[in-house]
This record gives sequence, structure tokens and C-alpha cells, in this order.
Amino acid sequence: MESSLALPTATSVRAVPVKLLFDNRIVINNHLRRGRGGKVSFTHLIGFAMVKALRSMPEMNHSYVEVDGKPGVAKPEHVNFGLAIDLQKPDGSRQLVVPSIKGADGMDFTEFWSGYEDLVRKARNNKLGVADFQGTTISLTNPGGIGTVHSVPRLMPGQGTILGVGAWSTRPSSRAPPRTP
Repeated sequence: MESSLALPTATSVRAVPVKLLFDNRIVINNHLRRGRGGKVSFTHLIGFAMVKALRSMPEMNHSYVEVDGKPGVAKPEHVNFGLAIDLQKPDGSRQLVVPSIKGADGMDFTEFWSGYEDLVRKARNNKLGVADFQGTTISLTNPGGIGTVHSVPRLMPGQGTILGVGAWSTRPSSRAPPRTP
């Protein structure tokens, strides 16, 4: 974590509408319930959307690097999607781990969902290895699940972006465009 202090960062906070996300999740989960089973979370959908959005903005997967003491840009070939997972230790304390799904940019949603579930299962069963944490290029953290509205996550070396999802409100944003009659 200390190495993150040397990285230049910028923070941008946005309020975005999520009604379509709610609606699509309901449709997907109803379909899964009628078929093979399973459930899709908001975090599954947001994570997959992040990976696909990099097609339009690949620079968000680039990271700061120093080469011979001079600032530079690392441009990884693939997207290794980091997922922040909050774990409870046997003594009751909490630990945040961020393993990554390697090559997420080459996956369809089913493969991404499976990779995500595998990471969470490994984390909960204390089966993560060093390789699970290496090479992360972007990350998703969701402190909104515990009520946090806004956070400022820290980039680790090699990461270009961390998306922090805050708590959601059903109130319309004060920045919503005016309605036209």
C-alpha cells in the first residue's frame, strides 16, 4: 500500500442513473432462475461493463511507470480486472484483498461471471496465491454495499483505473436535465 503513495492520481466523482442496470439485472436473474440457476449481482454487471468500456477508452488501462527515473506510460496488452473482496478473518477482523481476473478483455459475460465467482470462492476459502494478485490493470471496489457514498481508492503500481461504486439512491440527481413537455 505504501508504494501507492508515489503514484500520481486524479479523482473524479459522478452521479449516474442506474435504473436500466436494475431493470436488466432483474431480466437476467429471472432468465437464470428459469434455466440453469445462479444469480448476477450489480458488481458482476458493472465489472463487465468496465472491461468492455476499455474498447472505447483503452488509455484507462494504461498506468504510470518510471523508466530510467523519468515518467512514462505502461500499456498492457490485456485487461486484468481486479475485484476488491472484503473478507472476515477467523478472529473477526476484516481484510480487503484485490485478486484479478486475467485476460478479462477476451471473455464473454459467462466467462467473466465464472472467473469472478472463482476468485470470490478462492478468496473465501483462503486459496488465493501470489499469481492471483499480480498484473492487475484496473479494479472495481464497491464500498456502497456498506453505505459509503464516496471513497478515494488508491492506485497500486501497474493499475490505470479503480472504479469505486458508492451507495445508490432512488432520488433523482440534482444534475438531471430538465424535462421537456
